[in-house]
Amino acid sequence: MKKILLFFIFLGLFNSFLHAKTLQPNENPNPPLISISIAPQAFFVKKIAGDTLNINILSTNTHKPKSKSNSIKKLEKSELYFTIGLEFEKNLTDKLEQKFPKVKIIDMQKDIPLAKTSSSNSKEILDPFTWLDPILVQNIALNTYNALVQKYPQNKSLYKHNLDKFLTKLDVLNLQISSKLQKVKNKEFITYHPAWSYFAKRYDLVQNHIEFLGKKLKSKDIKNLGALIKEKNIKVIFVQTRFPEKTVKTLEKEYNVKIYKIDYLSYDWENELLKTANAFYENL
Repeated sequence: MKKILLFFIFLGLFNSFLHAKTLQPNENPNPPLISISIAPQAFFVKKIAGDTLNINILSTNTHKPKSKSNSIKKLEKSELYFTIGLEFEKNLTDKLEQKFPKVKIIDMQKDIPLAKTSSSNSKEILDPFTWLDPILVQNIALNTYNALVQKYPQNKSLYKHNLDKFLTKLDVLNLQISSKLQKVKNKEFITYHPAWSYFAKRYDLVQNHIEFLGKKLKSKDIKNLGALIKEKNIKVIFVQTRFPEKTVKTLEKEYNVKIYKIDYLSYDWENELLKTANAFYENL
């Protein structure tokens, strides 16, 4: 009886070993180079690809790539370039198609219905900030997986395993945020950058923004903002991590609002979303 038990234990361990081996990528001392525009994309790719790729991040903002040419040189040598609807990507993709056609361009937002918004000069544009909605990120993850499997089919088992884990994690994250925000009574908030439209729509919030595409607040804007805070009883203002706080701190003191630094371009994507949800939960 003991021998039979030992046999089944050994068999189970052996099967686990075989399953683990099937998920191991082909060892490569020089992983393929791929490029993405911003850090949250790198987080998504890493969740699916693990350590099988070398990821080049082009920018720390949504308006232009890094000034250093090294990241652009890496882009030109990349096998894939994942875009996410940012304004600076158009010039890059045009250049790649003309001079570096071997770089395959992948739209992470494929089949995602994008909302229309307006720029500072009233020009209608598409809102790219889909990565701030965990459910839309599931679409992004699927698009990423499909592109990676097509390019690197030898890693399909690993990528599928990682995709399934990530999709489940996104469902859990969505439920965590929903459970906090459904208790919130005051649904309105102010942000210095209109990045949170998809997040607000998903969780039944109302975004009021005080800046668009680099426009700075003037004294009359501050006065109007103060009136908005009073009218809607707003308790939370979100600013970017590098935003000079002097003006907004004046509002914080005068109108009893709470300022939070939220980095919507952070690689630490999941924690930034949870931090945002907690800000509402604690103050609204």
